Amino acid sequence: MHILTVDSSTSYVVSGIVEIPEGRPQELVTRAQRCVDNPRGHMELLTPNIVECLAEAGLEPADLSAVIVGTGPGPFTGLRVGMATAQAFADALSIPVHGVESLAAIAVDVWDSVSVNDSMRTGELLILTDARRREWFGARYELSAPLLSTNATLRTLAGPFVSKPDDILEQQPGSSSIVVAKALAQHELLVDKAHRMLSLDGRPTPRSLVLAALLKAGGVSNASVRGLLTPSEPLRALYLRRPDAVEPKAQRVSSALDFTALARGIEGMVDTQGTTAGEGTTGSETVVRAEKMAGLEGTTGAEGVADVDKIQKTEGVQSAEGENIRTVELGQADAVAMESIERDLFAQDSPWSLDLIRSELSAMNTRYFGVKCGEELIGYLGLAKVGPDVDPEWEIHTVAIDRNYQGVGLSHLLMVAAMRAVDKVGGKVFLEVRTDNAAAVGLYRRYGFEPISVRKNYYQPSGADALVMMRPSYGYDEEAENSAGCVDDSLNAPTQPCDTNRDKNTMVILGVESSCDETGVGVVEMTRGETGEVSMRMISNRVASSMQEHARFGGVVPEIASRAHLEAMGPTMRQALRDLRADKVSRGVATVSNEKPDAVAATVGPGLAGALLVGAAAAKAYAAAWQVPFYGMNHLGGHVAVDLLDEAGEGLGGTTAQGEGLNNAIALLVSGGHTQILHIRGVGKPMEELGSTLDDAAGEAYDKVARLLGLGYPGGPVIDKLAMRGNAKAVAFPRAMMRQQDSRYDFSFSGVKTAVARYVEQAEREGKSIPVEDVCASFQEAVCDVLTAKAVRAAKDVGAGTMLLGGGVSANSRLRELLAQRCRSAGIVLHIPQFSLCTDNGVMIAALAAQVIAAGAHPSGLDTDTDPSLEVEIPVIQ
Repeated sequence: MHILTVDSSTSYVVSGIVEIPEGRPQELVTRAQRCVDNPRGHMELLTPNIVECLAEAGLEPADLSAVIVGTGPGPFTGLRVGMATAQAFADALSIPVHGVESLAAIAVDVWDSVSVNDSMRTGELLILTDARRREWFGARYELSAPLLSTNATLRTLAGPFVSKPDDILEQQPGSSSIVVAKALAQHELLVDKAHRMLSLDGRPTPRSLVLAALLKAGGVSNASVRGLLTPSEPLRALYLRRPDAVEPKAQRVSSALDFTALARGIEGMVDTQGTTAGEGTTGSETVVRAEKMAGLEGTTGAEGVADVDKIQKTEGVQSAEGENIRTVELGQADAVAMESIERDLFAQDSPWSLDLIRSELSAMNTRYFGVKCGEELIGYLGLAKVGPDVDPEWEIHTVAIDRNYQGVGLSHLLMVAAMRAVDKVGGKVFLEVRTDNAAAVGLYRRYGFEPISVRKNYYQPSGADALVMMRPSYGYDEEAENSAGCVDDSLNAPTQPCDTNRDKNTMVILGVESSCDETGVGVVEMTRGETGEVSMRMISNRVASSMQEHARFGGVVPEIASRAHLEAMGPTMRQALRDLRADKVSRGVATVSNEKPDAVAATVGPGLAGALLVGAAAAKAYAAAWQVPFYGMNHLGGHVAVDLLDEAGEGLGGTTAQGEGLNNAIALLVSGGHTQILHIRGVGKPMEELGSTLDDAAGEAYDKVARLLGLGYPGGPVIDKLAMRGNAKAVAFPRAMMRQQDSRYDFSFSGVKTAVARYVEQAEREGKSIPVEDVCASFQEAVCDVLTAKAVRAAKDVGAGTMLLGGGVSANSRLRELLAQRCRSAGIVLHIPQFSLCTDNGVMIAALAAQVIAAGAHPSGLDTDTDPSLEVEIPVIQ
């Protein structure tokens, strides 16, 4: 059995594959490992390192039997990245995940080497790691050796604990040997303890994580190994410290406020649990994904076609230097050489990065063929299969020949290899090539490709046009294949089983949202029509909110939100995947027990730093385990994209990434963290911020006013419900930033918040009684008046005929009503999301990903980091 191991509790990013031979647990061996000292690199390094370890071990994710992860203690942010990644891999593959104390794994690693070298039989180890804030994490263990014997033991004597360094060293016995993490190696309190030090660089390793798990289960035995194949208790991070959150002091509520209306009860609060959408329809034809294609051959024949006669039998012969030229299938080991050729040939057309190339090489349905001269890579071709096995289509991504080898027709070797692989399965093949590259166009015509359309200004930054070419499906000629014999049979390795009833032009996209206090997982089915139109159907919208955990603090506590995301991600994901399977069953579509999407997307910014890390780390791990592309998405763009789903959860008819009405539209985003007016020039494309709040966001102002009025948290729904019973004209609260000399599109809500406070204070001084519902209605009217007036003004100024409303405050009844009235008067079409999609959710991220995929965006790398301050101009990280 093969076990994936992960730990991120120290400055090291640890991952690896450990093999336990059947019936011989004492012979366990580390097949591949990555232990990189990078205190801030857990998010960028962990998942790519896991993929590299699998490749080095010659394994696929499906070959894994279990996952073991260090559960700390450790610095919270890094610890959660490892645990979220491990949990997601296990979930995606339906295999058990087991947690083990990271400090125990450190003890095992050190004892494993010391006991072998010194023949020590038993001993005590004090393990110390950095807890920051001038504190240490620690634990004391007793171990017996040799660890691989059936009677070896690992016993916890004290801890794990967190405390001041002086206290730890005073309280722990002086007889224990000490192991410290690298971050503590030079600490002044440890200088006089040198004689007790066994290691100044303690950290878990893949081997020690497995050994610690086995020892905790009773020893290195077959019974303990079998235990790794059974489900364990849910993972629990060893934080050892409470979140830094203090409940605010009770605020005195003014005696001037009349709460009679509140006493009558407020019902109908916003539901944040999410729903499963109903059925929808599919479209007709898959369109080729936007990919680049550059020059191939430097020498051409009379008609601009490479001279194929020059290389009729090139493969298998020797070059001038005596090196064999051969065709091979490429893997991760070839990524660096591919990136070198890519950077040289495509400097003017946005060359792919090394990370993107690695991502392509690891994608489930993408294969790369290469031509090598000896061991030197001198050319390559990328081939991707889209759609189900029963009716596939193919895309050629890139054909590239090293400049030193161009002009001798090596691209023909690559085309022969690729077309043989295609014809064994069947299906149309699409590609794109610069219109000014006559040599390449001629080459493709020789292989049956014909032009079908032109994409203007496609290649950037050069601005060159792209010619889209298509090759019809051909049958497989077995006799010709046997006589040619230049491509190994391994090039036709079987692909992963697919849904045999899936329409060839559909794509299922899973979205993950964790930017604040909602853990959202959504599933959207995207259908692309023959002419490029995109429609979407919502399959699942599952949301777990930690709002109630924040209520007593009067606002979102980032650490509480991050902890809640780690606990909620797995259950929420499993609910969404069950919805995906149920959707297929309801439509009579064949299913498998472990359903998976075609792509995974996640919010990578903007948002709370710790919260973003949990969702994005999990999403990358799911994508890697399922071997599907990953897309890092902009949270704000998601709020815009979700407006394209109608009340039934189905896409608005005729909507495309460049669809009519969306090339010039205005989006008003209103939430607790953002209040912005955005100019949209195509969904999934960069948006321009025309205006934003200069102080409080609108949702934040609602919460602060609600606290002032004694209405609790969150304030928006309560104020909205009370306002329905109040008089919006009772108090003339100010409309900030509405004078002629003020910014046309910016907002300010701190003034109206202060005005409410002053009004209530004055009423109390004067002994007046004011209905709280009138205060709520008047405050809400002031906020909604400014929001809608400026949004409509922006639409008129840019000539936009479409308005999109998004963000949590878009659920506000008065905002919806007033904006609808003003858009109607101005002849503007208004799109507002259904209520379940107003708050943060995974559907909006999946919807945005669908649009950028349809527009031809490349996947993000698995090393994608989060950006809490991500600019709105960036819809997807690439």
